[in-house]
This record gives sequence, C-alpha cells and structure tokens, in this order.
Amino acid sequence: MEFTGNSFAQRMVRRASERSRSNARATPSTTVSSGFEHAINHFAHGHWSDAFDELVRLADAGDPEAARIAMLMAVRGPRLFGRTFPASSSQRKRWHEVASRGYTA
Repeated sequence: MEFTGNSFAQRMVRRASERSRSNARATPSTTVSSGFEHAINHFAHGHWSDAFDELVRLADAGDPEAARIAMLMAVRGPRLFGRTFPASSSQRKRWHEVASRGYTA
C-alpha cells in the first residue's frame, strides 16, 4: 500500500489492515470490499476528506474502529492532517461511546 501521509497515517493503516485480515478470517470471502476498507484505502493515500466522510458514515452506524478514527480526525485534524474535519458535539459524544464499547480491557 502506498503512503502519502505521515507516520501516524502509516500506523493507522497498519492497524486497520490487521483488523481487515482478522475480519476476513472470521467471515466468508467476498469480492466487494467493506466500507471500512474503502475508508482506510482513502486514508492510506492521503485522501483525508474521502476517508473522513466514509468513516463518519460507519461511525454513525456503530462501527467502533471507524468511530475511534473519525473522532481522532475531528479532534486532532489540524495538528495531524493540517485541516479540520467537522463533527457536531453530539456526534463526537456518540463516537466516543461507540468506540468505548469496541474495547473491552
């Protein structure tokens, strides 16, 4: 996979790829890539707005990993990506709740 972003983007793509591989082992093979894989592909190639739009859709639908990444982009966008990503306070709160459910320590 090609990277145009920073080391943060590389780490995010690596984590997402690990998730995709584990999901692929858990579910039957399919030729259609998931929305999450689409979002991560945009992310990996520095298409931040496209990635964020897809992640928002997934996060709003309850995907914990998408919620975590969308929240990070919304909160840390200027510092990490050099731009802002709009999210309402209610979206951020919901994403935090969804992302928290995704991690059971």
